[in-house]
Amino acid sequence: MNIYAIEIPESLTEYQMERYLSQIPMERQERVRRYVREEDAIRSLCGSLLTQYVIWKELKAVNFSYSYNKYGKPFVSEFPSFHYNLSHSHNWVVCATDDNEVGIDIEKIKDIDLGIAERFFTPSEFAEIQRKSSFEQIACFYEYWTMKESYIKALGKGLSIPLNSFCIREENGEYQTIDQNSKLYFFNQLYLDNEYKLAVCSKKKIIDIKVQYVNMENFNKIYQTKSSTILF
Repeated sequence: MNIYAIEIPESLTEYQMERYLSQIPMERQERVRRYVREEDAIRSLCGSLLTQYVIWKELKAVNFSYSYNKYGKPFVSEFPSFHYNLSHSHNWVVCATDDNEVGIDIEKIKDIDLGIAERFFTPSEFAEIQRKSSFEQIACFYEYWTMKESYIKALGKGLSIPLNSFCIREENGEYQTIDQNSKLYFFNQLYLDNEYKLAVCSKKKIIDIKVQYVNMENFNKIYQTKSSTILF
């Protein structure tokens, strides 16, 4: 498993925007251009660029196509055994890759009504949050939230899986859950930024994994490679 992250730039020049847009498939270019707010367009662009950088780095591929399962989760048509998942929140876009189903979620920590946990989490998860000191409860909430979202994204079934339909438990220092087919999934919380919580979910135990930071300059490597190949 690998985890990648890019901090989203506050702005791009018109030249930079057009150059980076030229590196992504037309359907994704059109999606970026539909955003009204510049920050939303840049965030979407960075997500597409990060995905392509990861595929280029791990698979050495610059020419490929995306397909989607019936719930809308994308995969690379030419590499069906390659699994990846993307998440973004405010200033960050993150991507997880694995040879098994994988999910990742990042959330910026902010004040929240903990009644949401009582409504959407299982009773045991909510009880665990309540056992924390008032100072720690918000952080604990986001730890559970990101783990639960990463699990749903790993399964690739979207909102068809209610958050309270499965329970995350700690066993010997590891967080895990069991799906409806009795398959075990493991979680890990990764540090990215003091203001964020980041969780990843996989069928394998997640050990000694670190975030690999990417910047916009990394995407120029793809541009240089693609300039001598057939584009999408």
